[in-house]
Amino acid sequence: MSDASQPIVCGGSPRRRRPRTRAHAGQHGVAVLLVIACLAIVAPFTASFNYQARVDWQSAINVRDEVTARQIQRGAMQLSLLLFEVQRMVFNQKQFRDMVGSMDITQVAPYLMSVFGTEDGAEGLGAMVGIDTSALSELAISGGSFEYRVAAESGKINVNCLAVQPTTDGAKDNPAGRVIQTVENLMLPTLYDPYFEEQKSDGQYYTRSDIVRNMADYIDDDINVFDLVKLRSASSRPESYRYTQLFDPYQERNARLDTVEELHLVEGIDDDWMAAFGHELTVYGGCKVNLNFASADQIALVLQHSVSAEDKWKTEGENFLLKTLPLANYVVESREFSLFKDEEAFKDLVAQPDMFISPLAALGGDADQNQNLPRIPEGMEVRVNGGERNGDTWGGIKDVATVMPESIYRIEVFTEVGAVRKHLTAVYDMKYARQNTQGQGAWLYIREE
Repeated sequence: MSDASQPIVCGGSPRRRRPRTRAHAGQHGVAVLLVIACLAIVAPFTASFNYQARVDWQSAINVRDEVTARQIQRGAMQLSLLLFEVQRMVFNQKQFRDMVGSMDITQVAPYLMSVFGTEDGAEGLGAMVGIDTSALSELAISGGSFEYRVAAESGKINVNCLAVQPTTDGAKDNPAGRVIQTVENLMLPTLYDPYFEEQKSDGQYYTRSDIVRNMADYIDDDINVFDLVKLRSASSRPESYRYTQLFDPYQERNARLDTVEELHLVEGIDDDWMAAFGHELTVYGGCKVNLNFASADQIALVLQHSVSAEDKWKTEGENFLLKTLPLANYVVESREFSLFKDEEAFKDLVAQPDMFISPLAALGGDADQNQNLPRIPEGMEVRVNGGERNGDTWGGIKDVATVMPESIYRIEVFTEVGAVRKHLTAVYDMKYARQNTQGQGAWLYIREE
């Protein structure tokens, strides 16, 4: 009788299960170690490859955005040419000026260009003019945006006029002298005293007179020191600025500058000075400031030059800050939508500023309300023409200023595409005679950053 607990094996004796030896169990630990070692070797390569792939991908994106931003800037420049032609063929025409008044493209260009630069630019333009401009929304660029700025160069001080000096001592027209006086008056406020009281990087101190004299000697075409009293180059003292003895030597320009940035090479002028006054300077255009585009500081200097004897006290001492500058700021605000047709219009405005803009109408109030009204500055009498009689001389607006239509413009285009930010600055002269093609107009200066 067989035992039921024993397994029945056909064809032989039953197989016995071999016990797991200690050596076989240890092989699994070696495999785990090998896997960990392989992962430790492969992981850095994988991470490096992944990082490099992401860097290459982002670089490709940036290159694409860089090209797009550059093309947007080129497109903005081409649109600028269209605006300049509108200025030439419409705004500068006598019939238009007689019928509508004096206008300039700088008044409307930023609003018109916003239609192309941003997706909501058309909506903003429509809200400003009060019409439906939804049909213009399709003109906006996609995948980026740009901001457009344009300014007239004739509203700045042309430092190249320092190279234009009178041929005789008795000559009344002295462009270099006017520039010297204007720059000196520009630096006159006590606000700028700390700049002239601190030691510069070369260990020297420079006064206001030193700065303007150094500028004149760097630009004029002679080798004699500029006389700030006679407002012309003196023949007794030679220039000695030792530019050629510096570690990085160079010579005086003794000619007209190509860009305002070259003033950094003048002794005593550094980044702080350029930050304070550089925006008021240019190297293009004529030697008279344009009243339609000049800053409030320059308007105040024109008032100081052409004021009548009765109101001269309003431009002297503290009254320059209390009476002249507020009136100059009022002039700048008044011309925002209406430029001066001639010098007489400027004279009438500064004589009676309250007769040209009604603050009640501007605020939508009534005559019984006196709250929140802007303070209108006190006017002053100015002369349009300068003159001389019985040994007495007086200045006039036409001596230092003009209201001629603008022909030289500076544009700035700020482009944003993805993570790319670009800035383009260019200067266009509408009257520049082309050599190879017919017509007028050319870009004088282009810089991309």
